[in-house]
Amino acid sequence: MASPRQKPPILHVIDEEFVPPDRGDEQQGAESAVPAGDPDEAVRLFHHYRRLMAQILGYEEELPGPASEEDLAAVEEELGVALPADLRALYGIADGDGDLVNPLFDRQEWLPLAEIGGLDDEWLDISREWHYEHWRRPVLDATPPNTVRRSPLRPGWIRFAFDTGGNWLAVDTDPGPNGRPRQVIAVGVDYTRGPAYVADSVTTFLRRLVEALERGDYIHHDKNLWIEADLEPSEHTVYYDGTPSRERAGQAGPRVQDVRVTEVEDCAFLDAVPEVRSLALSSTGSPDLTPLGGRPVEYLELDVESADLSAPARNRELRSLSITCARPVELAPLRTVPNLWALDIAAAPVADLATVTELKGLRYLEVTRDQWRELLELDDLPPLAVVGVHPHRPERDWPARTAWVTTYGEPPSPTA
Repeated sequence: MASPRQKPPILHVIDEEFVPPDRGDEQQGAESAVPAGDPDEAVRLFHHYRRLMAQILGYEEELPGPASEEDLAAVEEELGVALPADLRALYGIADGDGDLVNPLFDRQEWLPLAEIGGLDDEWLDISREWHYEHWRRPVLDATPPNTVRRSPLRPGWIRFAFDTGGNWLAVDTDPGPNGRPRQVIAVGVDYTRGPAYVADSVTTFLRRLVEALERGDYIHHDKNLWIEADLEPSEHTVYYDGTPSRERAGQAGPRVQDVRVTEVEDCAFLDAVPEVRSLALSSTGSPDLTPLGGRPVEYLELDVESADLSAPARNRELRSLSITCARPVELAPLRTVPNLWALDIAAAPVADLATVTELKGLRYLEVTRDQWRELLELDDLPPLAVVGVHPHRPERDWPARTAWVTTYGEPPSPTA
């Protein structure tokens, strides 16, 4: 944070249309092209589910009338994709929840067709405007792995139910390699670290709701019914420990993808977290970073006495790097990193600052005013979309947060 006497850091947005690279675009599509849903079973489950709810509540809530075939065709034409056959069959029974006290998809309001075609992405735009540091963090993988593409939002995700708090259930017409077409996923403000896999189809989701009611896994309070369905857990897990070890990292589970540790002396603990994609290491010394070369780390934040970037540079998955260190660091190893697009060196003395001009994939750069002045004297800078300029070397918080003043346009030449 800037002191009252110190000028605040300024984030210069050169390209307002810039969006970080989407890892979901790099993933292959589903190996199985056959949807898992069954429209006949979905209709049977729907009616059984309604009967169970009525028995528990003591009354049956009235649904709106069915959607017409013309309405269904019009929405599909607007969306550019066909709705899943099982969800389509449910709209043939009712056009959404209407005014039900208890939403049919358990605290998720089933949207009428007219609303499905009119949803906007304002929630995602707002989350991106809050702070750019979040942009640089990777979208994590769902559980089971590779079922859902690692994107914040995709055109093929058709949202059909809403929790009124900024989260949706969606049918996924563009799944990952291990997913199924028309599977059900969860997206929204509570899933900014990555979408969550819910079920392989609307049919399966309904079946689990029915099974939960039959088991008695629900809470009935006054007129409200909350169902505890047996859904796939989301494991966008953060492992944090003061002094890491293989044993403690192993206890967190092999699916851990976000790791933040302090007092690091030995990075061998990374053997226990083979799928880590976001890694923040803090140390008062200079730990051996060799194990980083074999991990799929995309976002790396280092706060160390000195840093040798040779090992991290062997990781072809590295996308974003933030360095805080006391001794000069050499950026030369980063020349071989093919996907690096974000670099923060504002809290590090750099021995070879001119190397920045050779990192042609950079779109985000964070530097001090003096570093920016030196870079401006060089030719052929990368095509930067965002430049963050600190008046002085920042004192990093843990985790790093910056109170930016955002402007739009090219950064001016710094003055003393």
